[in-house]
Amino acid sequence: MKKFFCVDLFCGAGGLTHGFVLEGLPVVAGIDLDPACRFPYEANNQARFVEQDIGKVTAEELKNLFGDADLTVLAGCAPCQPFSTYAQRYETDGKDGKWGLLYHFARLAKEANPDVITMENVPTVAKHEVFHDFVLSLKELGYHVWFDVVDSSKFGVPQTRNRMVLLASKLGDIRMLPPSTIKPKTVRQAISHLRVLKAGESAPRDKLHATATLSEKNLMRIKASKPGGTWRDWPETVVALTAGRNRHEIFRIGLVHENLRWNMIDSFAWPTTMHAEPFVSIVAVAP
Repeated sequence: MKKFFCVDLFCGAGGLTHGFVLEGLPVVAGIDLDPACRFPYEANNQARFVEQDIGKVTAEELKNLFGDADLTVLAGCAPCQPFSTYAQRYETDGKDGKWGLLYHFARLAKEANPDVITMENVPTVAKHEVFHDFVLSLKELGYHVWFDVVDSSKFGVPQTRNRMVLLASKLGDIRMLPPSTIKPKTVRQAISHLRVLKAGESAPRDKLHATATLSEKNLMRIKASKPGGTWRDWPETVVALTAGRNRHEIFRIGLVHENLRWNMIDSFAWPTTMHAEPFVSIVAVAP
């Protein structure tokens, strides 16, 4: 039986790695610059965490991680902030900073020559020159390349979350499997088994199950909100609580409250500063 290993670039706390592990794909290491990711990554995945800037990773280091594998998979989900519609500074042709990380990904693909490559990002990454350069580089290296925008709700995620997914292979044609879910999972189906918490409370045995401390004003706004509605549904007494705020702030407050629908899939798009991959639950906490 052939031996195959995967290395996860920009691994973060290990969401993508954990998905691979659950599906039976051995991941030998994840590489990320953030030292805070080491504990959850290694605790949840039994894989090595390499704290290093992707821009400084060499092909020789990757080959050493792959070891004597017969088949190699290189995965990478570069930071999406530069390509997100929420980004404050929106460049379409930047090759520096976080924009340049896809160029380093392409460099490592060329130098380490993995059999399979996968990446995901926000759909708007396709508007940027760096993405098209990345695809062209893979094709020039002899990879069969497939990419498309994928609706994660069709794959069991209780959220209307679209992502650009790219697959590339030197072994032949490659593409995503058909959707696994006919009817999307609702928020109720996903989290109703969790303990009900009050504002500012956390579950005694699950420190990741916690709620924010809310002011009385915010609690009143939430109670007055209707599933699928907007702040315009609030009574005048609640709307008056937003006195002094501009229209953008009022809309933002209403957007948060209107989109968390218990019996529907979640359509709330978190700001990039609060971004968290929803595909897996990280269960370890720092000691």
